[in-house]
Formats: sequence, structure tokens, C-alpha cells
Amino acid sequence: MSKFGTIVMGPAGAGKTTFCTALIQHLQHSKRSCFYVNLDPAAEEFAYEPDLDIKELISLEDVMEEMSLGPNGGLIYCFE
Repeated sequence: MSKFGTIVMGPAGAGKTTFCTALIQHLQHSKRSCFYVNLDPAAEEFAYEPDLDIKELISLEDVMEEMSLGPNGGLIYCFE
């Protein structure tokens, strides 16, 4: 069987979490496997726990505290 991937991007409030939740539910009901990856170092709540979470390597809160950066500067640092 072929492997497929979906990258979901958009501004805050665009419905990324809602879409991912619906997609994961659909895949589970269809008995298809899925692997959920979070690449947002500022994300705090998930309907499903990510299988791989970037926050295990770097989190926005830690960067803001250690580098004395605001949220925008912290996000840029995390993405670099």
C-alpha cells in the first residue's frame, strides 16, 4: 500500500487542529495507520497526543525565558 503525507499550515485560528483531529478520526475509523507529528514549538493542547513532538527538542517557553525574547523573537529562534 502506498504511503501518503499531509502538511497542515496556517495562521492561528484557521482550523489546523480541527482538521487534524477529523483526519486522524477518519483514518482510525477506516483502520488506516497514521503518524501525527507536531512541528509547532508553541502548541500546548492536542486532541491526540503527537507521535513525534518538536517540543521535546525545543519549546517556545524555554527559549523566551533563557534568551529573554518575546513570543515573536522566540518563535523565529525556534524555527532557525
